[in-house]
Amino acid sequence: MIHIYLCEDDKRQLLRWTSIIEKYLLMNSTESLLYCTASSPDDLLKVRKDSNITGLYFLDIDLRAKKNGIELAEEIRKYDPRGYIVFVTTHSEMAYLTFQYKVEAMDFIVKDKISDLPEQIYSCIRNAETKYRNQLDSSDRLLSIKVDKASLVMDQDDIVAITTSEEYHKIVIHTLNGFRQMSGSLKELSASLNSHFCQCNRSTIVNLKHVIKYSRDEALLYMNNKESYSVSVRLLSKVHKSLKCL
Repeated sequence: MIHIYLCEDDKRQLLRWTSIIEKYLLMNSTESLLYCTASSPDDLLKVRKDSNITGLYFLDIDLRAKKNGIELAEEIRKYDPRGYIVFVTTHSEMAYLTFQYKVEAMDFIVKDKISDLPEQIYSCIRNAETKYRNQLDSSDRLLSIKVDKASLVMDQDDIVAITTSEEYHKIVIHTLNGFRQMSGSLKELSASLNSHFCQCNRSTIVNLKHVIKYSRDEALLYMNNKESYSVSVRLLSKVHKSLKCL
């Protein structure tokens, strides 16, 4: 998942950016989420500090605040060293400052070209999602699921558990932020999961990274999203062994 952050002190501009991004997210199969819209650097940083999800940041440079956009980007790097930063500005001549502050901007968008803004923003989102997908793939965390005619990309570390649905040939993916139902079966999906996943009963696969307590007496796994899952007798020894290997 990618969290998208916006920081623009002009509220009309901020609303325009928001509308453009909401349209993209509505029209495309993606796990990206518009997470924060802020008119001041401090407001954005307060939200960023409470998240551990990779971000895509669209930042105005001239924020008419104690911090300009480049200084804000420098602060963001402390919390999200691998995040994707895009400057949306009328001050393209300030690009050289990004090298001075070592913020590694992914792109610059010139505000004045209003008609080009939607496609430029869409391009940045697509670029960030591609980079994110490659990053997950290289670390064995990529999960790509077909949804209709598109592919949904997820970070396996975000998944707490996968369960069968009451609806035929559907599964439910549980994360710390909620759940999502989609077509498929546990058997089909299990082949794409990394070694941190373990089937604990006929209808459930859990991510052992999210287990906070295992009660062998109760045959229950307690997860960090406040859910719990039973461990079947047949899979008891397998689960116990997998937990010891973590």
